[in-house]
Amino acid sequence: MKFSASGSALSGLALTLAAATFAQPLLAPPAHAAGAAGAPASGAARAATGWLATQLTGGVIHNDTYDFDDLGLTMDIGLSMDEVGGDQAMVRQIRSSLAGRVEEYAAPSATERYAGSLAKSMVFAQVSGADPRTYGGVDLVAQTEARVVASGPSAGRLRDESAYGDYANLFGQALAARGLSVAGSAKAAATTDFLLQQQCASGYFRVLFTPDATAADQSCVDGTDPADTDATAFAVVQLAKVSPRPAAVDRAITRAVEWLATTQRADGSFGGSPFTPDPNTNSTGLAASAFAVTGACERSGRAADWVATLQVGAQPDGSPLADEEGALAYDRAALDGAATAGIGAGRDQWWRATVQAVAGLTHARGSAKALTATSTGSEPGSTATLTATGGAPGDRFCLTGPGIDGTRTAVVGSDGILTALVVLPAAAGAATYTLTGRDGATTHTVLVGAAESARGSVAGVRLAGPAGFHKGGSKVALEVIGATPGARFALRGPGISGATVVVGSDGVLARVVRLPRTTGAATYVLTGSDGRATGRVRVLGKRTLAVSTLASDGPRTRVLVRRLAAGEKVRLRIAGTTVATGRADAKGRFLARVALPGGRGKVRIRAVGQFAALRSGSTTVASR
Repeated sequence: MKFSASGSALSGLALTLAAATFAQPLLAPPAHAAGAAGAPASGAARAATGWLATQLTGGVIHNDTYDFDDLGLTMDIGLSMDEVGGDQAMVRQIRSSLAGRVEEYAAPSATERYAGSLAKSMVFAQVSGADPRTYGGVDLVAQTEARVVASGPSAGRLRDESAYGDYANLFGQALAARGLSVAGSAKAAATTDFLLQQQCASGYFRVLFTPDATAADQSCVDGTDPADTDATAFAVVQLAKVSPRPAAVDRAITRAVEWLATTQRADGSFGGSPFTPDPNTNSTGLAASAFAVTGACERSGRAADWVATLQVGAQPDGSPLADEEGALAYDRAALDGAATAGIGAGRDQWWRATVQAVAGLTHARGSAKALTATSTGSEPGSTATLTATGGAPGDRFCLTGPGIDGTRTAVVGSDGILTALVVLPAAAGAATYTLTGRDGATTHTVLVGAAESARGSVAGVRLAGPAGFHKGGSKVALEVIGATPGARFALRGPGISGATVVVGSDGVLARVVRLPRTTGAATYVLTGSDGRATGRVRVLGKRTLAVSTLASDGPRTRVLVRRLAAGEKVRLRIAGTTVATGRADAKGRFLARVALPGGRGKVRIRAVGQFAALRSGSTTVASR
């Protein structure tokens, strides 16, 4: 990502097809969204935003190297968290922390007003739930409008008011186009029009404007203005949020994404510009988000999958990257170096890489290795519901097949179920559907027009699993309750594939299954003649918990445990003694204040999850 001198630039699955009687598109039109509106973020993306949350001090990022609060980067973190979703409480905390410092950041004096910073502050106010006309005591809409050139060849262009020069650029222009359109500003159209002029004939957007604001031609020139992945992808993402969106904006988005497709490497990665030509997470993450705007699932997924290879995973005790789980390295060299020496003085680069790439990381694809499929709908021309179970919430898959225009993104919901709609062909025959993940694909063929085997009705039927958490790999009993005695159903899910089950004379059936070894909700589907019933078992697999200490706000030390499951029991132990107990919050985190024993140079704090043999972690801290 490019920054102006004013700091204003943005810093195994069981697959079921069930007949449906209503017709509607499979997903939201890809021109308006990634095909996953309202879907949960992937675990990898949530780990990255979780790491960013641990980097805040008093709600802001503090740069220890140069001893200053980086307000622009803090705002970028809030914008990224909003884009990923699921961290709105943290976004509001950042909003509160920055509320009294908006002028300090964007308009420090009557003669120093930075257009890009004002535009970013306006958009941040909008997404965080603040009033952009009063946030921080500043009318950010009016102040941004005041930085828009009113007439002449450069009408619509942002311009800084500063004794140090004008460093307004495409990043601030794109934010202004978005924010002013959302605010209903009369200057939104001109701002957007000038942004579109920055697109070259090849489709990419340039970063810097024409130096002479009075020149007749203010547009991008192929071969003269350098191509830039970050600027192009960022423009696409912001233009997609312009509302209302004219046809010219849609055309610009299409051209930009087509250009990005020509520059994507075979491994899915991107370089940035002639100055940053090597593959990096900054550029690749942004490109993943841009592809998702147009529903280009395969390209978006490959880019996000590459970003995921540079994320810090679970670390053993004593690792230089302990407590850094979820962070994204800028490139392979940065990750390899930190693996032996820690992040250290390079932390600012890690912050910026993670901030820019995390939204793109949400489009990383899940594993398709264990996909199996069946269907209950076969009537020609009917709408069928595609259901996949066993995946992790937020996992993306690329769906293709009859009734689907190109490739669509399908997402595993927060309940562990992927659901999408497909329209079966009007003619009888075989209709094959494919779900593609990061490690391959699975296919399922529906015999359109074929008669179905007789099955019982699921009306009033429950598929119940045992309550609470259960160890990964253990056996549990599932119960079918309320069915007609002798009824037959198909049962699918982890540890059971293609089984036909028959209800006993008492209307109850029990089936023992072996749970998967990974953490998540193991979802089982009972399919009948008229639909399906689902049951879930909460599974805890082996995992190293992340334990860290935060800045203290009193005599006790604050200890944060991450990588827990929501609601999981957790204990903190020091020298064999339990010093705190509780349950993880909805984000899988547990925070406690503990008193460290005196008389020791260092103290080891150990966190133990619900199953001690599978889930624990520790950190060593200096005793006071």
